Amino acid sequence: MEILAWSYRRIALLDVPVMLDWYNNRELHETANAKTFHPYTIEELTKYWQKKINRTDASYYAIIINERMIGRVSLKGMDSTGEGIEYAIVIGDPSLYSRGLGTEITICMLEKAFSDPRLRYVQLDVRLDNKRAIRCYEKTGFRNIDSFLENGVSMRRMRVTK
Repeated sequence: MEILAWSYRRIALLDVPVMLDWYNNRELHETANAKTFHPYTIEELTKYWQKKINRTDASYYAIIINERMIGRVSLKGMDSTGEGIEYAIVIGDPSLYSRGLGTEITICMLEKAFSDPRLRYVQLDVRLDNKRAIRCYEKTGFRNIDSFLENGVSMRRMRVTK
């Protein structure tokens, strides 16, 4: 498998136009999300991301290949103890699916997260029909801890512990 050179940096409001295409892609949304699809205007998405970027309990990163943002990843606080955080990743460029990139990035982000001595676990929710994502998460140590319905969509809660 080809190794892709990638990097990451904090998301900035200048990244919103790239993300707008992802948010307005119904197929991508229905692969990665249990919420009802809602297309955004650039103004709505900018306002939404202004709030996200200013959160003190979350970090949002742009995934970069060849100076182009191809996805995003987040680490968000789940409670005041700092023992657990929520992980999410979106690869917005379908030509990069099933190439090991999500696994590589997830490993890197888990190392980053677990460098915090207070952190005991990283958790995520994934659609049960998103087999590609589940495979990635299992390869990086996540295990199923619960199954549930969200908006009529079968979901799996997964966790990896330190």
